[in-house]
Amino acid sequence: MKDTIIAKKTESVSINNVEIYYEVYGKGEPLILLHGYTQSSIAWLEYVKEYSNNFEVYLIDLRGHGKSSKFEEQFSVRAASEDVLTLMKHLNIKKVKGIGLSFGGDVLLELSSMSPELVEAMIIIGANGNWDSQDFPSMLNTFNYDNIEKFQWIREYHAYGEEQIKGILDQLANYKIKLTDEELKRIKAKTLLILGDKAEQIPIDSVVKLHQTLDDSQLWIVPNTGHYAHDGDNRKEFLRLSKAFLNSSIEK
Repeated sequence: MKDTIIAKKTESVSINNVEIYYEVYGKGEPLILLHGYTQSSIAWLEYVKEYSNNFEVYLIDLRGHGKSSKFEEQFSVRAASEDVLTLMKHLNIKKVKGIGLSFGGDVLLELSSMSPELVEAMIIIGANGNWDSQDFPSMLNTFNYDNIEKFQWIREYHAYGEEQIKGILDQLANYKIKLTDEELKRIKAKTLLILGDKAEQIPIDSVVKLHQTLDDSQLWIVPNTGHYAHDGDNRKEFLRLSKAFLNSSIEK
């Protein structure tokens, strides 16, 4: 990949009875990039160079994904969020900024509610903190291991092969998060919410409600765009806005 840079550190650490893999790039304030469900930190590699001059960038494989431990227990967003919190403590990181796509966005919302002083600013793409895969039976009937040949791209993300991929797809049925207004009100992070207006499984009004609930948030609804609102034709504008947003939230 032409736009990638070499990691200055790669490590797996034992956290909450699982191994969590992460990589570190660049220098500056800590910035964590969190991937979507069925992806891994590889999904963010082509973006790292854009942030590495101003931030020390941490790419993290969330539990079950990438080079982190395969799923052994029932999936929960809460457990994945606790992993990131424990990793930050392990790394002695007291303040962090973050960008999270989908699952990664839900993890950031949960994390910033659990530990309001930790997350200073965050960008949430295609997530609303209130989502249940059981509300989308047609997705579950299609997006599963029986149809893996239709989703070959998943294979590029995961180190442990077909068993790991099957475990991830099987666990999608357990994906559920429902942060209450009270939990959301704990969040102190300055937040940029991003949603493609054609994202099929995240209603626009749910993200508008999240925007209205959070004390310090901005909202960007991206026209003619699906779930990956940061990529493709929107990538240049996303990078411009995300860097301006993250840099503007440096010490007040």
